[in-house]
Amino acid sequence: MDEFEKRLKQDAAAVEASVSPQLRGRIDASLRGTERAHTAAVEKRPVSRLWWASSLTGLAATIAIIVLVNLGRDASVPVEAPVAELPTVPDTGLDLPMIPTDLDLQSADFAGPLQEELLKLQADIEKARNSVREDIDFTF
Repeated sequence: MDEFEKRLKQDAAAVEASVSPQLRGRIDASLRGTERAHTAAVEKRPVSRLWWASSLTGLAATIAIIVLVNLGRDASVPVEAPVAELPTVPDTGLDLPMIPTDLDLQSADFAGPLQEELLKLQADIEKARNSVREDIDFTF
């Protein structure tokens, strides 16, 4: 890495670079423009205070509306039943045929194909092991 660094430094010293007065003026103007943008960002901080104030005002208004709605509710009106007490099948008013109860249901056997695949995988692993063992015996 030292040789590479040495060659880079030699190449950099061999480069003749001169900056024209026009380019130097543009660079200086850009730097001055950057300083102005920085001071402008500092001046925008009161806007963030305005944002916080408007957010807190909106939060207070929301809380006031919730309180007014809850105070205006009549206590004698019954509250709806909890969801657990509602029927699981809503009454549609239609007379639909029900599912027959004399169906012959059997569970699907999904384990069979997986067991066959496992046996095939074990056989493939054993073949690979034997092949590697034969290669090692042949090599050494």
